[in-house]
Amino acid sequence: MVSKDEYLKKLRSKIKKLPREDVNEAIDYYQEYFAEAGEEDIESVIARLGSPSFVASQILADYAVKDITTKTSTAKKNISAIWFIILAIFASPIALPLLIIVITVVFILILVCGVSILTFLIFIVGLPISGLYSIISGFAVIVQHWQTSLFFIGIGLIALGIGVVLISPFVNFSKKASLGLVNLLKKLFDKIANNTRREYN
Repeated sequence: MVSKDEYLKKLRSKIKKLPREDVNEAIDYYQEYFAEAGEEDIESVIARLGSPSFVASQILADYAVKDITTKTSTAKKNISAIWFIILAIFASPIALPLLIIVITVVFILILVCGVSILTFLIFIVGLPISGLYSIISGFAVIVQHWQTSLFFIGIGLIALGIGVVLISPFVNFSKKASLGLVNLLKKLFDKIANNTRREYN
């Protein structure tokens, strides 16, 4: 039988990626949980909680969503939340075949989100660059043909303006896309956690 100290030591090692104060807070909570149950009831408490891996996965997932719901959401915080939910999924005690499926699903979700953000970013960066090139080309031919020069300069200014205007929508899109990925991964984790909980019960 696993002792309380062994259980908490394993739990601490599995959530060590969290900030130290959050790790200590979680360990203190479960120490109190064991203390309230009493030494004679440790075995039933462990059976009720599940393995340290299972508890760690819940702690990591809860930390991820708490960080984006209690604070202003940013793309950086959402990426951090994605990372902690991935850690939570992999900390879950799931069978190898299911783990392979989960890894594949997570990879596809991250790839779709990443490609969408990258495509938008390339478009926004490309517009000002092509606009500047068009403006320079316009000035280069101003002596030979001023009408063509004005056309290229005008096109360049439009492209440059659109690129600048799209910066704010890109930031919002990045936030929403990464937040959407957080929510999808959290739902995936919840399904895994519910299945694991049913196995323990």
